Amino acid sequence: MRGSDRMIKWRSSLSLILVGALLGPLAYAEEQSVQDWLISKLDTGKHSSFSGHSVLLSGGQLVSLKVFHAPVDGEVWERVVHMSGEPAEIIRKGSAVFCLHPQQSTGVAMKSPMRRWSALDEGMRSVSRYYKFERSGVERVAGREAVRLNLSPMDAHRYGYSLWVDTQSGVLLRSQTLPASGDPLEVFEFVSINLGQPLTAEDFEPGQGLNRSVGASPLPGVDNEPPAQHWVPEWLPEGFVESQRVARFQGQGQVTTRAYTDGLASFTVFHEPRPKPINENTSMRGATVAVHRNLPGAMVTVVGEIPLETAERIAASVKPLADAH
Repeated sequence: MRGSDRMIKWRSSLSLILVGALLGPLAYAEEQSVQDWLISKLDTGKHSSFSGHSVLLSGGQLVSLKVFHAPVDGEVWERVVHMSGEPAEIIRKGSAVFCLHPQQSTGVAMKSPMRRWSALDEGMRSVSRYYKFERSGVERVAGREAVRLNLSPMDAHRYGYSLWVDTQSGVLLRSQTLPASGDPLEVFEFVSINLGQPLTAEDFEPGQGLNRSVGASPLPGVDNEPPAQHWVPEWLPEGFVESQRVARFQGQGQVTTRAYTDGLASFTVFHEPRPKPINENTSMRGATVAVHRNLPGAMVTVVGEIPLETAERIAASVKPLADAH
């Protein structure tokens, strides 16, 4: 009987060890708050070097992408290459972002699917005030274990998100942008990834035929330019603050902009002088909405990843400043 008891105890111990090995990453995550665990993974993922193939489903269109990511010269560098459709790339070197394709860029047509992770890294503390964080188990993405996190908005003025974070590397393997109800508006997912791959500056050079055209390069001193001084939206959703980094592009003319973020979601308001009114309209592709409205002698456009009703309310609230000259 003693031998039988020892065998039972040994089997029980072995079972506990196996269960612990399988659930270890999630169990460790549950010992911390979701926010603290995510902050630690954000830092780990930021310093990861990898390349991989991914897909982006947005607005009913599926795009195949190749992604490069690495710390280079003390900065985080990313390169996102469109492998289907018209050749295009997004290259980020620290705070500088370049959108490249054979034709001149307008600066608003492309966005990096990895931006969600970058935004969280920069504004995690403020994000936790406007979203509820929940864990939802461990799932496999690109053949790797990932903890699923659900971020639910605390009001109707922003979308929800689901994020799948690699349990070992902290790399974002999958993300979904979620409306209040219905199917995801946008899905990004790695289908294969090579973690720990050494990358050099040459891996972040644009492909053949893709150069930094005048429309794709930020103007010198753009980061120090003040926002527009002659107009302002009088209503903003709670938690959205003005970003000091407003992208401007050569050829923009008299268009002025104000950019806002809550640390995760973002939108930009464009103001363009026009002698005649336009046909007001709205459009939506995936998670991105664009609202065009008339002002006396000008057109206002709100573009961003926010619900349509929110964008319309922001556009309607834009007013000239009383002391504008």
